[in-house]
Amino acid sequence: MNESIKLTSIQLRGLIDEVSILLESQSLSFGQGLQSARDEAAYLVSFVAGLPPDFSFDMDNKVLTKQEIELIEQHLEKRIFQRQPLAYILGQTWLSGVPFLVNQNTLIPRSPIAEMIRDRFVPWRFEQPKRILELCTGCGCLGILAALEFENAKVDITDIDQQALNVAHENILLHKLEKRVIALNSDVYDQIPPSQYDIILANPPYVPQSECAYLPAEFKYEPVHALFSGQDGLDIPKRILTGATQFLAPNGILILEVGQSAMNLQVCYPQHQFTWHELDDGGEGVCVLTRDECQLIFETAMKQQEN
Repeated sequence: MNESIKLTSIQLRGLIDEVSILLESQSLSFGQGLQSARDEAAYLVSFVAGLPPDFSFDMDNKVLTKQEIELIEQHLEKRIFQRQPLAYILGQTWLSGVPFLVNQNTLIPRSPIAEMIRDRFVPWRFEQPKRILELCTGCGCLGILAALEFENAKVDITDIDQQALNVAHENILLHKLEKRVIALNSDVYDQIPPSQYDIILANPPYVPQSECAYLPAEFKYEPVHALFSGQDGLDIPKRILTGATQFLAPNGILILEVGQSAMNLQVCYPQHQFTWHELDDGGEGVCVLTRDECQLIFETAMKQQEN
């Protein structure tokens, strides 16, 4: 017999309350963009009702149609019984107040680098960037956020996965940025034409392979190559660090997210003191490096290979 869910509320606020209680009662994992059962409930109900996530309180008594309630029930069955992430069920999520299309070819946007973009990279940079590069872009979220924040900047976004880039291109069109944002298929820097960027953004895969078995079921819907990066989680981050010098402008900076692998990175380069950005909105493991610092790490890596 197929499991099913039946909701009793019909008004917007009542449905959010009911769905929130239902999600809280299940053994679900949150954190893929939305941090709690309440957040997921509000987003699911408002999405189906055709409202933005920040809908006004005067919509609390809005009555949803029978078809809308049935659709919420269907989405909940996928969320609860199949443990599918809500972003994939809806095909859309939000980051820093901006909507992005997503599917299972892309990591669900949640990078704390979005906070740094919103703050215009202060205190690390005060000049307006002219050229920005985002590596391992997935759905294109960070590069697009940067393009929206810096209206005169040209932005290149890259990924090794063409299917992910197809989604990124949809998001470029969604935000009408096709004149300033270009999506490139590239394995880190390998296929990028010689260029100099004021800012390089990177939220690469950084989860150690050994942690695969311990991830909640929801995370196993995300593309494996976008999560895992070798035994210590640093295969791709190290390539980004050591290759950055040739793509950074003289006063450029690299912003690299390595999350919980921050300690592994410090152990890998014990002679270098990484600068970790303090994140007000939560998150961890985002470091900021100048071009000169990237050059020192490159030279260290070369010496390690020689030894």
